[in-house]
Amino acid sequence: MSDEANRPQRRSSSAEAAATRWRQKNPEEDIDHDPPSHVPEDEEVVPNRHSASAEAAALRWHERHPEDED
Repeated sequence: MSDEANRPQRRSSSAEAAATRWRQKNPEEDIDHDPPSHVPEDEEVVPNRHSASAEAAALRWHERHPEDED
């Protein structure tokens, strides 16, 4: 895995500073929002289904690296 995949998700320091300035100038708009109770899902998308190119790449990798299999 790359370092980016292991890095926790956070904004840059300049984005944090901009957000802080905005909250100070707009305190009436800085309210916590409740998360949506239901996240709509796209009916055409199958969860956890990889694209054909990702599947082909995985097959090629397994063909080239048979010693890495369980």
